[in-house]
Amino acid sequence: MSDGKSINYFSIDSANLQELAGAESHVFNNDDLSIILNGRPSDKMFFREGEVYQLPEPRLLLFMSGEADVHLDLEQFHFERGTVILTTPDVILEFERIGQDVEVCGIAMKEAVQVAERIVTNVSAKDSELLLRMMYLLWDVATLSPYRREAVLQIVRAMVADVQYIKQASDNSVNRTAISRHQELFQQFKTLVSHHCERERNIPYYADQLHITPHHLSAVISRASGRSAMYWINRAVVLRAKVLLRTSGLLTYEIAERLHFANPPAFNNFFKRETGLTPKEYREGDRA
Repeated sequence: MSDGKSINYFSIDSANLQELAGAESHVFNNDDLSIILNGRPSDKMFFREGEVYQLPEPRLLLFMSGEADVHLDLEQFHFERGTVILTTPDVILEFERIGQDVEVCGIAMKEAVQVAERIVTNVSAKDSELLLRMMYLLWDVATLSPYRREAVLQIVRAMVADVQYIKQASDNSVNRTAISRHQELFQQFKTLVSHHCERERNIPYYADQLHITPHHLSAVISRASGRSAMYWINRAVVLRAKVLLRTSGLLTYEIAERLHFANPPAFNNFFKRETGLTPKEYREGDRA
């Protein structure tokens, strides 16, 4: 994560969806969900390179065209035509590169639909067409009057279940003997770090969760990623700190407490070491 990047707490409830998605898109929004069909973000108002976003609602997106390289929490992905993205609440996302012809269809789900697993997968043309038809069906039912809430929510849940089925079928088709055990442990480690980094920042904790020794974990992470285990732990903590500094009204000492640092100076020294800026300098820096 490079220094000084703006953090955007991007909630559907606070966005102008038509402006976000582009003039030619179709937009629907109510208390249960938001739908965007044929979204072509004008002037990259949302899909802006080098910016970081925290997305409070779970979302399901289907890439129709264009390409993008992004980080979701600690993982890097390439999005292209046929990529399906299902995010859990409060995912942290950074765009590295966005093509000029990005077009997406998607939904943002509010409290009525829960998503427990983040999924990024490339689907076949047949599965992509099915998801698109389901999205258009969702639009047709959601825009009926009077509003048919339970029917709408059942379609959304069916779409989430279909994406989960596609991912599971893809995983089952892979020859497991061809998958590096080191890569599997690396993915498990990153998932654990994303969930626990605010409280746990030591290698023995994660080694214990993975039922291996700290020395073995360190060796595996270094071999699989070219980075140390502490690099990934510290990166996750810096992400959380940046979000809190830019999007909350918490004072620095309150952020230090929330991230379970021993005291504010320890947090200040950590943040300065990792980013080259003090928390105050980062908070007051140029967000453009």
